[in-house]
Amino acid sequence: MRINQSLVTKNTMELLNQAESGFASNKKKEAIGMFNSIPMPMEKEEEWRYTEIGKLKLENFEPFEPITNIFATKLSEDLAEKGIILKDINTALSEHQIAQNYFLKSKIYMDKFIALNAAHFNHGIFLYVPKNVEIEEPIRINFELNGKCGILHNIIVAEPNSKISFIEEYSNKEAKEEQLNVCVTEVFVNDNSRVDFYHLNNWTKNVYNFTSITGTSQRDASINWVSGCFGGRLNRLKIDTLFNGKGSSANNLGIFLGKGKEHIDFTTNMRHNTENTANEVLVDGILKDESSSVYRGLIKIEKEAQKTKSYLENHILKLGEKTLANSIPSLKIDANDVKASHGATVGQINEEHLFYLMARGLSREEAERLIVDGFFEPIIQKIPSEELREKIREMVRG
Repeated sequence: MRINQSLVTKNTMELLNQAESGFASNKKKEAIGMFNSIPMPMEKEEEWRYTEIGKLKLENFEPFEPITNIFATKLSEDLAEKGIILKDINTALSEHQIAQNYFLKSKIYMDKFIALNAAHFNHGIFLYVPKNVEIEEPIRINFELNGKCGILHNIIVAEPNSKISFIEEYSNKEAKEEQLNVCVTEVFVNDNSRVDFYHLNNWTKNVYNFTSITGTSQRDASINWVSGCFGGRLNRLKIDTLFNGKGSSANNLGIFLGKGKEHIDFTTNMRHNTENTANEVLVDGILKDESSSVYRGLIKIEKEAQKTKSYLENHILKLGEKTLANSIPSLKIDANDVKASHGATVGQINEEHLFYLMARGLSREEAERLIVDGFFEPIIQKIPSEELREKIREMVRG
């Protein structure tokens, strides 16, 4: 069953209200002890290497009263009749058993921020697409941090033989004080279904962002990730893909740009748990001024995951001598019949290229802009959505 976007008014958005359910309240109580017992991470830990976390004091954000405005695509009555659910996470946990069944079902590594999310989340969305339903145009969600902190939990479920495109954008209303965003998203892609997941964040300089996204793929399912990280004092995005079904596949395209004294922490973990799965990762970044970054890319192939094909690339361009870039690609392979490789480059802007452009009448700033556009354009061209391609170009130019 295919559903045309004419049934979802493209520019119609609604503000999702929040009302905590008894289920959510009980889960939070269970997680508070865990949150209190887990120490803050340290830079010497592998998961946090090259990311200075010591300056963040979580007690400054207590009592964790998050304020986030969520604007979502307004579903038509026809879509609701087809069984599609798009609701605030608390309402969904209160009204739908299926939401409770999937809550924290992903195998997520429990660190301080995941535990914080489990103990104190107060908003988020639940999107459910029934089997044999395909929605041609994307569902859009805008998350706007409007206070000292935002703590969100999102769940997306695509039942067998379904298809959905999902676009989420994160931003904030600028404040003089520090702001904190902690988000956990679980994506479940069941047999022969497909999810195209687009994540864009664009933060001001006082924001600490910690976003963890986990996608679980079953037999012959596919996830296409497209992500863009822009801004923030510390902007951490981690995407885990779990290949749990034979024939499952994923593509992962990522872009980040740091400026000023911003720090970007970008991680992709691809975990192949069964045979005949496929994956490609390409993450490119540019650093300007005194910004810094770390990219971690892991391909883990279990012994049972024979005939896996998995590839990873990361390229970082530095525009300035005070920038600092780290790239850590890694392979952990326990199977013997696989094709897997990774590659990474970190380089300074080529002064000869700049001289060539400036000799033709361009200023240094204009020449750098052309080089930035040229660096990102090959990966931007791989993004399926023309609307998203242009939006990312605008963010890069901004």
